[in-house]
Amino acid sequence: MNGSSFSELFKPMDIANRTTRNRIVLAPMSVCYGDEAGMVTRPEIEHYARRAEGGAGVIITENFAVSAAGRQMPRQTIVEDRRSLPGLRDLASEIRQKGALAIVQIVHAGRYAGPWHEYEKRRRLAPSAVPFELSADRIVTPHEMTSGEIEESIDAFGSAAELCEEAGFDGVDIHGGQGFLISSFLSPRMNQRTDEWGGGYENRLRFPLAVVREVVRRTSAGFLVGWHMMSDELAPGGWSIKDSLRLVPHLTAERIAFIVPTPATFETLRMPANLGLYGKRMYSVSDAAAVKAVSDVPVIANGRLGDPYDAERVLNEGVADAIGLARPLFVDPDWPTKVAAGNIPGIRHCPCDPPTCLRTQLTGALCDHWPNPVIEQGYLGYGM
Repeated sequence: MNGSSFSELFKPMDIANRTTRNRIVLAPMSVCYGDEAGMVTRPEIEHYARRAEGGAGVIITENFAVSAAGRQMPRQTIVEDRRSLPGLRDLASEIRQKGALAIVQIVHAGRYAGPWHEYEKRRRLAPSAVPFELSADRIVTPHEMTSGEIEESIDAFGSAAELCEEAGFDGVDIHGGQGFLISSFLSPRMNQRTDEWGGGYENRLRFPLAVVREVVRRTSAGFLVGWHMMSDELAPGGWSIKDSLRLVPHLTAERIAFIVPTPATFETLRMPANLGLYGKRMYSVSDAAAVKAVSDVPVIANGRLGDPYDAERVLNEGVADAIGLARPLFVDPDWPTKVAAGNIPGIRHCPCDPPTCLRTQLTGALCDHWPNPVIEQGYLGYGM
């Protein structure tokens, strides 16, 4: 079967004022190839440029922290001040030279900020001091943010977006999911404040929308601003898909140009009802379909869509506007090129073992399924 069987995947797509060459998006996935100080490295640039060279239409980086306090992983890139600009410029330039849109995902890890083994030594920020399960055997309590810390965090997102635009990126993807800082304000489980930043639904939207407005205010009208959505917290009394559908018009009214719905947080994934969710095929497609039904901007479906037949069907049925691939493009950067050529048997596949991936990242080591010759040559000083 040739690439013509996947015509939907290879149609151009308009995102605001930009047009992509196809509907294949490198979805954010932490690889942590920055240096200890959080600066962009040469291997990091080559990692993303290689995925663009392989044919993806949009490259969304892993989450880059908007401040050192918002960092989660060792070697996670930080976009905090002008020291980041040289590396960011090189990263944006090389992605765009390969024909893809270049977008940075920006995040504040909030209560998940790391390094995790030093959790109690640092001030982990959250809307409320609500204890939660950081790991299977560890209950921790973050610090409730002051009004000043809330304002500082809003400013940090705006500053990071401003730096990304100056560096030459096409846009940013604001991380509003997975239990990180922004989504913790949305959740009635995580946000138990009684001031203007918490309480009822509208108050819980205040911080996320303030972040969006600050990003929009500090970037040009042509700069893309996307939203990585916690579509459903998947917990009793938590943020629900119905809440997300109510949020969509608020987002699009503030110049959000695309939405990436993904369910759950690191904590709720360990609940019995959710075990193994991220290993299931097409696990977030139903949420993407629900969001698309109420959205007038492109919706990117992701979550175990590495089978090109699944990906094509999602687009053909109008469930989403584009397909986000993280692990599939991690393992095989040439997935788009191979699908276009009809070389489906030639695609390499990821075994998809998220717990092992996470443990690997937290040690600072590299994934042992990595196929990129850059890493095989021993960059970063880690053995394979």
